[in-house]
Amino acid sequence: MIDFTHDGHIHTPFCPHGSRDALEAYVAAARARGLKTITFTEHAPFPKRFTDPVPDQDSAMALDVLPRYLDAIQQLKQSYAGELDIRVGLEIDFVPGFAEETISLLEPYAAALDETILSQHFLLIEDEYFPVDFSLETFDVLVERLGSFEAVVRAYYESLEAGLKFEWERLNVKRIGHLDLPIKYEKQYVWEREHVKDVEKRLLRTIQAHGFGLDLNTAGLRKVDCGRVYAEAVATEAITLGIPLVLGSDAHVAIDVGRNFEDIQKKATFR
Repeated sequence: MIDFTHDGHIHTPFCPHGSRDALEAYVAAARARGLKTITFTEHAPFPKRFTDPVPDQDSAMALDVLPRYLDAIQQLKQSYAGELDIRVGLEIDFVPGFAEETISLLEPYAAALDETILSQHFLLIEDEYFPVDFSLETFDVLVERLGSFEAVVRAYYESLEAGLKFEWERLNVKRIGHLDLPIKYEKQYVWEREHVKDVEKRLLRTIQAHGFGLDLNTAGLRKVDCGRVYAEAVATEAITLGIPLVLGSDAHVAIDVGRNFEDIQKKATFR
């Protein structure tokens, strides 16, 4: 059963590529939409050796900002206790080749985290990191390098599956973020999901084995070349496997908190 009163994927003014909306504005938006629980999941810092491949190098918080973020959300949590269940979290990147360093970097903060999301935003291709969701232009470079849209999706799934062998539980990871992120640009390509169903099914079974849930992410509805919910295509199979689904707006501005939840609640797929 999906809880339509919980937004489990929300960003903050601590996001380098987000808005400057105050934390209280996110809370106000949540209350206006009748939410009872929200989880702030700001992009966790990268290991020092990793160089952010996006042009502005603004994918995540710096490490020295992390304590301020955690303190701010904890204070917010206390301020609204009894009115709104506010959870302290992170969106942690699985960066191929840096998983163990990421876990070591963030583990000292694990006790302060109620729940976290594990996401993948970069692919490692022949010793070079490529952003998956930065822009259509950078995504097209991936398609050209790998040969097809399906090849990118397959590489994404295979990379993420390999990444799940690490001990992410040490960072209180509860679910996998936007499982099929490459579909952000799917309207620009002709492709068949059936061509990647084998690796998709294998990934879902691996997620099930680790006891992780999925981020049913409504941000895809707001992307011009997508227009649907991330992980929507696997929702029925995930439910069959007993994989929990948690709605996430992936809001980077306050107005998007809980956005589209009422709309998708009407879909039989999500009941």
